[in-house]
Amino acid sequence: MLCESLRDRIQPWLRDYDRLQSLAVILLYIQVGCALVGSLGALYNGVLLINLAIALFALVAIESSSQSLGRTYAVLLVCTVFLDVFWFILFSHEIWNLSPGSNTIWYIFSVKLTLAMQIVGFSVRLSSSFLWIQIYRLGLSYVDTSALPREADFDLRNSFLSPTTPVVPRQTSDSSDALGGSIYDPAYYSSLFEDGQGKCYSGNGSTSAAEASKSLQEEKAADQPNSV
Repeated sequence: MLCESLRDRIQPWLRDYDRLQSLAVILLYIQVGCALVGSLGALYNGVLLINLAIALFALVAIESSSQSLGRTYAVLLVCTVFLDVFWFILFSHEIWNLSPGSNTIWYIFSVKLTLAMQIVGFSVRLSSSFLWIQIYRLGLSYVDTSALPREADFDLRNSFLSPTTPVVPRQTSDSSDALGGSIYDPAYYSSLFEDGQGKCYSGNGSTSAAEASKSLQEEKAADQPNSV
């Protein structure tokens, strides 16, 4: 009974995209903290610096919402897990069996602190890898059911980090065309210039025609007394 209630609570949570993404970000911050603390060790801290760089890269990928960066982080996460496994195989036994004879207490403490932070970071990365798989599955299931057109490098949230959101096209008004079109659109500017010249020419033509008709009427009025 308790297991069923717990499962009913966990399943909706695992299907909530926003909560999974928030948890993934929290795990990334934990990895950054473990890498920073573990880098204080006197030796064997190179892998922690690599993990720190990859965790920061993941945060940048999420904030920039780039699909290419998200895929790159997925590859780096797999490589990091294998790197951690090899690091444990090569150095964990040596670090654990450090003798205090030729080494100081603080030296041994710093190295074992590096080992402890590496263990915590590896556990978080391993668990976050399954979390990213679930996030990727949710993103793909949402994208497959939507019929919205997508660009080649669309937002990371459209498939990898969060569901797709409809893109609202921009609506341009006449006022915006009047303000920016004449400056940034040469064709629009030339058309306005030609229209202005045409109006000037038409205005000059109508003025000259009115003067000609007026002079003709004056000549006729002058000829009438002579004829009489």
